[in-house]
Amino acid sequence: MRAIGLVALVILVIAGGCTAAPPEPARVVDHTVDPAFVHGTDQGDADRVAATVVTDVQRFWAAQYPAVFGKPWRDLDGGFFSVDTNGAGAPPPCATDVKDVEGNAYYCATVDAIAWDRAALLPVLREHYGDASVVVVLAHEIGHAVQQRAGMDVDDASVRLEAMADCYSGSFVRWVVDGHAEHLRIDPEQLDRAMRAIVVFRDPVNTSTTAAHGTAFDRVSAFQSGFRDGARRCADVTETSLAAPVPDDANKPLDQALRTDRISGYFGDLVAQRGGRWTAPDVRSTPACPGTTGPATFCAQPPAIVIDRAAITEPHRRIGDQAATTLLASRFALAALTELGRPTTGAAASTQITCLTGAYTAMQPGLSEGDLDEAVTIVLESDDVARDAQGTNTLTGFARLEAFRTGALGGATAC
Repeated sequence: MRAIGLVALVILVIAGGCTAAPPEPARVVDHTVDPAFVHGTDQGDADRVAATVVTDVQRFWAAQYPAVFGKPWRDLDGGFFSVDTNGAGAPPPCATDVKDVEGNAYYCATVDAIAWDRAALLPVLREHYGDASVVVVLAHEIGHAVQQRAGMDVDDASVRLEAMADCYSGSFVRWVVDGHAEHLRIDPEQLDRAMRAIVVFRDPVNTSTTAAHGTAFDRVSAFQSGFRDGARRCADVTETSLAAPVPDDANKPLDQALRTDRISGYFGDLVAQRGGRWTAPDVRSTPACPGTTGPATFCAQPPAIVIDRAAITEPHRRIGDQAATTLLASRFALAALTELGRPTTGAAASTQITCLTGAYTAMQPGLSEGDLDEAVTIVLESDDVARDAQGTNTLTGFARLEAFRTGALGGATAC
């Protein structure tokens, strides 16, 4: 027996100093489902959202499970449990006390049930990441119920099973985005906010737990696999090995994070391999490139990269040294496209810039899991990574992550 928790660290992460939440976008729930079938419900708004989500997820699997596994879907026998972790009621299955559920949601395989904390988890998710994050969380947990029905070892606390559950969540979210759900609607802005929740709910760096969920890159990659390829491909999803599971060293000083010799060497070799001639950009702090703004910008004539130290200091401090390196590498990627005579404006250019940034990130010697997660975080959060030669980005965070993932997994040739 194992309760598969998802977000035990959410309260600590948010308390640690997240940026202010953006304004809440349009509601995800088109019309709600009565939560009367949820054990312990208070009939409140949070439970109405959760009840609506699990209703649509089970309808998704009623159609998809036979197609993927060749047998009918069976709704959860043990049902759903809403827990007030500020109260003193009876604990749900797989818990001995209501406090065991605090800040958490999980699937209990022994009774085929799902429980969630309506007091500390759902309100935090909705406030900081929007209602789509509740969709992602609960679809992940029902993903474990899918595994149980398919005969997978849900008592195996492996990153692979967690990656599969993220993949199943992604396949459901794609179904919602495509307009097939009866009650739910998710637009690009809502999806970006939900992806931030996935990044936050990664495993802590340098720890080993009995319920590992994977790094931010693992989780994003698995979710996007399901979103792109559908539930049928989720059995093939596993954790990645791009980064070394080594202790993540302290945040490097900004000057060290902004060293350009390795970055310039990588993109210079890339340009040469593709028949171009590389002129290493001059890296300076002033004057700014005309018509562009950001922590790092590229000027085409003569080739130069201008670093705004005040602007790049903030992600370096808040996210980590690799965030600053990633922003800088993206400008070298734009310089490489310029040298090769490739298009440098528009969505296609932004996609290539971000993809090449992912390719560079993955090949860095000694890249740690913490470094990779810092890169994923800045790619999701910042338009600056994908800005084209005119300083414009039209890609959503989700699209940036997809492009970054393509380059990281497939190298520059995949871009």
